[in-house]
Amino acid sequence: MSGRWAVVIAIAARLIAWSFVSPSHFASDEDSYFQVATALLERGHHDVFWPPVTGWLIALVRAVLQTDAISAIRLVWIAIDIVCVLAVYTLARRAAGARVAAIAAAGYALYLPAIAYSQFATSETPALVQMLLVLVLLTGPRRGLVSLGCAGLLTGTLVLTRPSLLPLVLLLPAAAVLAGGRNEQRRTSALVYVLAASTVIAAGVYRTWRISGETTIATNSAYNLYIGNREMYGEDLNLFHPRATADQIEFRRQMWSGELTYPSEPPAQLQREATAWVAAHPAAFARRALGRLARVFVPRTDVLELAGGEQIAGLFSPRALALLVVANVQWTVILFGGIIGLLAMWRVQHEAAAVFAAAIAGSVLLCLVAISKPRYSFVFDPLLLIGATAFVASPRAAWAALTTRARWAVAAAFGFLLWGWAAWVVFALTSRT
Repeated sequence: MSGRWAVVIAIAARLIAWSFVSPSHFASDEDSYFQVATALLERGHHDVFWPPVTGWLIALVRAVLQTDAISAIRLVWIAIDIVCVLAVYTLARRAAGARVAAIAAAGYALYLPAIAYSQFATSETPALVQMLLVLVLLTGPRRGLVSLGCAGLLTGTLVLTRPSLLPLVLLLPAAAVLAGGRNEQRRTSALVYVLAASTVIAAGVYRTWRISGETTIATNSAYNLYIGNREMYGEDLNLFHPRATADQIEFRRQMWSGELTYPSEPPAQLQREATAWVAAHPAAFARRALGRLARVFVPRTDVLELAGGEQIAGLFSPRALALLVVANVQWTVILFGGIIGLLAMWRVQHEAAAVFAAAIAGSVLLCLVAISKPRYSFVFDPLLLIGATAFVASPRAAWAALTTRARWAVAAAFGFLLWGWAAWVVFALTSRT
C-alpha cells in the first residue's frame, strides 16, 4: 500500500461521514468561529476574543465559494485533512521507512477522531495541518535558512490558530539544534526560525492591541486562565478525589441547559484574579496541573459530535457506544503503542524522535496552566500514531531497542495514564448525575 491508497481511503471515509453529519449541528466552537467570519465579512469587525486564523479562514472560504452553507465549508476542512494524510506519510517514511509510512497514513485515514474533526470548521484541523507541515520542514533532508524560515512563519500562524501552542516557538528549533549537532549553521537556522515565528505572532498581538488595548493574541486566553484558576474549576480532574463535587455537577447542568453565566470582567482583571488565586493556592494549582496533564490523554468522546453531540446522542445509545468503542480502541493502541514506539525511535532516528517529543511537550505545556481538554492532544496524535505503527510493525525490535531506564519510563507513563483514565471515568459518570 502506498500513500495514494491512504488518500483514497481518507477521502472515502470523510465523505461518507460528511453525508451523515447534520448541517444544522455545530460542534464545539464551530458556531462561534462562523459568527466571527460573518462579522468580518459583513461589517469588517475583528472579534479579538477568538484567535484570528480559523475565523479568517472561514471568511475566506465563504468569500471564494460565494456561499454561507456550512456543509460546503466543511468540505474544505476535509480537503485540509487530506493534506494531513500526506504529511503523516512523509513524516513516517523519514522516521521509520516506507512500510511503516503506508500503514501509518492508512491508520490516520481511518482514525475516527481525525474523521470527526475534519467534519467541523473548528481550529483542530487547520492547527494540525500547520503542525505537520512544520515538522515536515524541520525533518527534511535539506534544511536551509529558507525552509527553517518557512517553518517559523508557519509556527507563527499556528500559534495564531491555537495560542496554547506558543511554547513550540522555542522548543521545536531547540530540539532540532540539540539533536542534530550544535554547529553554527544550525544555530543560525534556529534563530531565523524564532525570528520568523515571533514576527507573525507580534503582528497578531499588535492587531489585538490596536482593537482592544490588550497585549495578547486573543482575549479568551485570559478567560481560559481565569476559569481554570479560581475557587471552582468545572472540569477539574482531581486524581486523588475524582468524584465530581456538587458545584461541578451544577456547573455541567447549567452548561447543558444554557443557564450558565460567563465572566464579563475585562481580560486584564480576569488575569489578575487568576494569578492572585495561583499565588494564594500553589498546592492546589500543582494538583490541578497534574489532573490537566492526565486529562489530555483520557478516552476520546468528541467523536459523539458525528451523532449530533452528547446531549442528542447520549452516552449509552447503540450509535454512541459504537463510536466510543471504535475511537477508544484506536486511541488505546495509538497512545500506549506510540509511547513505546517513539522511545524506541530515539535510538535509531534520534533527530526525528527529538523533534516529535518537542512537539508533544510544547503542545501540552500551557495546558497545565489554564484549562485542558482531551481534544487538545489532536495536534500530536499523528506522531503517537507513527510511533505506534513502528512498534506494531516490529514489536520485538522496538522493545529490544529500549534501555532499562526507558522501560522504567514506559512503566511509569503507563501507570500514570491508567490512573488518569480511572479517575476520568469516575469524574465523567458522577458529573453527569
